[in-house]
Amino acid sequence: MASSSSSSSSHRGERPPAPEEATRDWAELPRDALLTVLLRLGHLDILMGAAQVCGPWARAAREEPQLWRRVDLRLHGRRPIFPYSINSMAREAVKRGAGQCQAFWAEGDLDDSVIFLLSDTSALSLKSLRLISCDSICDTSLALTITKFTLLEELEVSNYLMDFSKTCAAAGKACPLLKRLRLSSGRFEDCRVSGDVEAAAIATTMPELRSLQLFAKRISNGGLAAILEGCPLLESLDIRHCFNIVMNDELHARCSRVHTLRRPHDSGGPRIFGKINLAHV
Repeated sequence: MASSSSSSSSHRGERPPAPEEATRDWAELPRDALLTVLLRLGHLDILMGAAQVCGPWARAAREEPQLWRRVDLRLHGRRPIFPYSINSMAREAVKRGAGQCQAFWAEGDLDDSVIFLLSDTSALSLKSLRLISCDSICDTSLALTITKFTLLEELEVSNYLMDFSKTCAAAGKACPLLKRLRLSSGRFEDCRVSGDVEAAAIATTMPELRSLQLFAKRISNGGLAAILEGCPLLESLDIRHCFNIVMNDELHARCSRVHTLRRPHDSGGPRIFGKINLAHV
């Protein structure tokens, strides 16, 4: 009977685990192999789980700044597991970057202390900053700190109901390499009063802008015309849900030079810049 069972198992292509597989100690992985594993994980996974596997994993996650050069703490629809919080994990990620953080993307309940820490440690390296639904970060504090990020190429402030006109003006003046800007409100406010302060800041301080998304903002035809005039290199423009804009013949003519245009009534919600990812920053 044992022979029959062995023959059946062999026929199915199954094999018993090799002795070395059964006894493999993952704590003894070479450092370069371990880094390869950690680099394939998300930063939330590293902070909430992988760093607790064993001592060598914890040390690698804590002591290797290259793991934290491009930090992505977006939630992708999930919530941190108690007792973790996005704010505490963001501070830890910035500290582990050891001044080498080139990109910082975060979503959730961050406060100003994270941005201040980022400016103190990574002001001379940061190229991409994305803040999503970070309601405790206000326009005034972000405007004060963003002037230190002189190498910034990409800025996103999304899912806010407030305007960030001071931040736009400060970034436009202090960040000459800024090419991509995304400002997104959580929803369009049905209001007859247009809000063109952000548009004025963009138009007067960001002549090098290539990609602009204004989702559900209260910008008017005049504000959009000013942006098109002040940003002659604009290649991609997304103004979906900006329902104060009326796409008349004049605006259509002005927008004709923009390679990719998404109009106020075009379908779809806000999205990240399609061709940009952390690996390219």
